Amino acid sequence: MASSSAPPPASRMASFLSRMPKPLNIPSGAAGRIQEYSMGTIMEVIRADSAVLMLMEYENPRNFRILKRGNFVLKLMMQTISTIVVAACMVGDMHWPLAKDAPVVRVASRSFLFALPGLLYALWFPPTTAESTVTLLAELFRQFTHYEDSQQVAADVGVSEDQLGFWQKAREQVEPILRARLQGYGNFTGKSPTAVGSQSSELLRAGRISDATELVMKAFLIGLLNFTHCDIHDLRPHRQNGRTVTTGRESYPTIVVFSNIVEALQFIWVIANDEGHLLRPENRPGGVRPFGFKVWCLNRSGLACLLRVLIYAGEMPERPANHQLGRLIERARNWNSTHPPPLEMSESEEGEASTSDDSQETSISASEGLN
Repeated sequence: MASSSAPPPASRMASFLSRMPKPLNIPSGAAGRIQEYSMGTIMEVIRADSAVLMLMEYENPRNFRILKRGNFVLKLMMQTISTIVVAACMVGDMHWPLAKDAPVVRVASRSFLFALPGLLYALWFPPTTAESTVTLLAELFRQFTHYEDSQQVAADVGVSEDQLGFWQKAREQVEPILRARLQGYGNFTGKSPTAVGSQSSELLRAGRISDATELVMKAFLIGLLNFTHCDIHDLRPHRQNGRTVTTGRESYPTIVVFSNIVEALQFIWVIANDEGHLLRPENRPGGVRPFGFKVWCLNRSGLACLLRVLIYAGEMPERPANHQLGRLIERARNWNSTHPPPLEMSESEEGEASTSDDSQETSISASEGLN
């Protein structure tokens, strides 16, 4: 009797990659290692020897920080028993997620800008990076994000992408596009409404989004998260010109999977520090356009599961008693429920962001290079 169970994770990974449009049929040996866990698989889809990740501040728009210099990796996680996939980037040990409702704009041949709720990142590759590597990366961004190619920005600003002065001018041109795309999907823009008082550091938020990205991927791989912790929404049009639309079985994360974890953590810290009066109203629009994809998000039990892991891993200044912890988690969950993810609306301290010491504040200089 033929089995109807899901295919083994490694074969499902190969099947998924083989269905990607050219040039995403990755040749054997071109991608990195595949690691199999009890409940899923993670694969290094692409690796580059050198990259620079920068944080472009909202608090002081003319300032940005070099968060990491090091190897770049794009990883893909697929769960064995569901359609859930997660793609994420990392430079050194700094992670950030890719999502269909999180815009990415290519602003030069080797440079990209990323917008996440509460964060704006720049990613730069040196001239020694192979053109084929950046081309493949752009196609992967097209697969896993809201991607746009605006390489004309490099010509418009009149400064080489290898100079720090390029980024301020590029930001001025592209940030309005990124804000519009985030808002179009129902996400807030600018600084987080919970980034107040002790939680106002954007560098701290960058570290937390990195932790949340890594935690979500590992939680699925080891079975800490399962289908009971998630809601999957099919937001594709089911019929077009009389034909059923079938674009694949995979379910992509919405960016609120990760930003809601950070928002809840910051809310817990704000309340614990008696700073609740500083919380700002959230600038999130009331409607969004359809995604056109299958997407998933954490439900309340999933959010609470991961919050407990992070809290007991040291995300509170003092570990609260069980009854206090329960009340804080419930208040954080309620705060997120009053600021729902778009799925339900459609149908600074130096070095805090990393575990090493190479995060640094960088002043803008038109003559200084990134190499």
